Amino acid sequence: MYRIFFLLILFSSVHCLANPEQLVRDTFKHLSHELSTIPADSLEETVKIIKNKLEPNLDMERISKVVLASNWKRASLEQKNRFIQCFTRQLVHHQAESFQQWQSGEWEIQSTTYNDSGSKAAVKVQLTKQDTSMEIIMRLYKSQEHWYIYDASLNGISLLKQFRDDFSIKIERHGLGKTLARLCQQYPLEIKTLYMAANEWPPFIGRSIPGRGLSVELVSQVFKLAGYQVEMTFTPWRKVSEGLSEGKFDLSVAAWKNKNRQKTLLFSEPYFHNQLVVITTDKNVDTLAEFQRRLSQDKQSVGIMQDYAYGELIPKNSQTVSHKKYTPLLRKLAGKKLDMALSDLNVAQYYLNSHANLKTHLKISKQPIYSRSLHISMLKKHPVAHKVISDFNRALKVFQASKANKKLHAKYKLNSNSN
Repeated sequence: MYRIFFLLILFSSVHCLANPEQLVRDTFKHLSHELSTIPADSLEETVKIIKNKLEPNLDMERISKVVLASNWKRASLEQKNRFIQCFTRQLVHHQAESFQQWQSGEWEIQSTTYNDSGSKAAVKVQLTKQDTSMEIIMRLYKSQEHWYIYDASLNGISLLKQFRDDFSIKIERHGLGKTLARLCQQYPLEIKTLYMAANEWPPFIGRSIPGRGLSVELVSQVFKLAGYQVEMTFTPWRKVSEGLSEGKFDLSVAAWKNKNRQKTLLFSEPYFHNQLVVITTDKNVDTLAEFQRRLSQDKQSVGIMQDYAYGELIPKNSQTVSHKKYTPLLRKLAGKKLDMALSDLNVAQYYLNSHANLKTHLKISKQPIYSRSLHISMLKKHPVAHKVISDFNRALKVFQASKANKKLHAKYKLNSNSN
């Protein structure tokens, strides 16, 4: 019953435009409704509610920093990542048990007080179950126009402080490594399978490439580090998009951002930077300004790939010719049916090295004209999109600092840029 109020903090991590008292009231109403829809003795159903409704909205990195306190700075990236994962599972398990215990409880808001500036508030709530009654202080802060619950206390004791003190004692006695190991043993990793999809895009993505391409191999290794299993499907981009909408796939392995995509998709932190180059049959085009001048002033044509997010690189009303595959595009360019082609440097080199007869007729710009960051992406409406992307981002930081990352990039020998 005591631990349920830490759940309320987490449950209300999503911002709310209402006043703090209304935020607390809505939170309790939502919990009461969710409790009434599941069997009282079903811990499994309770866990599902918490995982689906809470986990995606938790700022577990911030919570973990508070709980580990000074030990956070001393922890390695891998230890931080493991603690976040295992502590999250501990919270889910504890809150599921508390959730069950409180199913028949009643509550009433008694008062709300503010600090002098009005930026913080304390909402006093009375909780009653059978013959037991207690008062909880829910503490909130205001950021711009939004209120957030950040802590709760019973008898003046902060719940976050209790977790912090508990881990502080354990780490002092056993050390961070053993404490972390015991935590993860007590709350073992749940293996989850993600269904990934992407179109053929060698050397980043390809059925016949050893490791199936840098993107597939890197993303798979990062997800393994984050505790997920993955299954990969190769399919045209439009089917990738359709599959995401239909729930057939969970994520796209490789995507560029643009404003239109960001309306519906959630993107990870970049795991690679594509260097875009211009391919021609005459003199090199080594700057974005020269490329755009040829399109707008000289009215030259450019071959591009269908459904790629080129953004604002190509001026409006330019003469573009879309292709589903690279080989026909390059053949048209070599036959001078096109003036230019726009491609990632590594992709261009891969195809030209595979087609010696085309390579002698085409020139790749000596300098990239632009860099596009490469990400995994998921639909925002996917029920666990925020959690999966957050898990990926945390594991990516760890992976990028590892020897495995250096080994993987050495294997593919691709040109990149961190800018």
